[in-house]
Amino acid sequence: MPRLRHRPALDVRVEIRGELPREDAEYARAQTHDTAAVLGPDARALRLRLTRTRDRSLTRPALAQAGVQLAALGPVRVQLATGTAREAVDLVLGTLVGRAVRLREQGDIGLAAVYESAYRPQYADRPLAERRIARRKTVVLARRTPEQAARDLLTLDRRFHLFADAVTGRDSLVHRCPLSGAVERWSPDTDPAPPLGLAEAARRLWLTGRPFVCHTDSGDGRARVLYRRYDGHYGLITPVSERRSGAGTPSAQD
Repeated sequence: MPRLRHRPALDVRVEIRGELPREDAEYARAQTHDTAAVLGPDARALRLRLTRTRDRSLTRPALAQAGVQLAALGPVRVQLATGTAREAVDLVLGTLVGRAVRLREQGDIGLAAVYESAYRPQYADRPLAERRIARRKTVVLARRTPEQAARDLLTLDRRFHLFADAVTGRDSLVHRCPLSGAVERWSPDTDPAPPLGLAEAARRLWLTGRPFVCHTDSGDGRARVLYRRYDGHYGLITPVSERRSGAGTPSAQD
């Protein structure tokens, strides 16, 4: 008699941050479990983080971040912000399912993120004197081709993605153009990043209003990225060699 194969239970987790009515939190959990049922048999883990900020400078104070791990294709991630918690939950989970379907059928999500520009998370208007580097992360950069890095950038819904070029091994970066959503590449071979201290990098980040500043560490010559966090603070990504870290970790950001 043939043995029946059972689908492994999908690991579903929901995290609520900030002050949120109980009924909205319950709605988020119910919708996440409903989404898990339609994601398909290759889904392994589903996460939803819902944050409701009290910052009155934001017109879209409800931030929803959702991600799913697909067995053969890897992680897919979406983050969107709207005026209400329920709207954010519906929008982010629906978008996540749509991207997972496209990734299975076409192998990438294309520039699907472009039309969602009206729902991009906003930066808190924190006074300059209060801003600090709230997160420092050291990473071993994954070796990728520019095409693979661009796919990672879009699939993980990032503003930028730091990687090691598969051919040269040099620190490289792909990012999305804020206006068009098109993917652009930075390489030290064609556009060397200036050596900057953190204070100067933060000054340029403030003056330009850009989401990040890629610069060179004056000590080891490696690329570093100082970026804006949605809470109004800064984050810093520093690549290190595998000997120092002891583990291979792709670049990441908040």
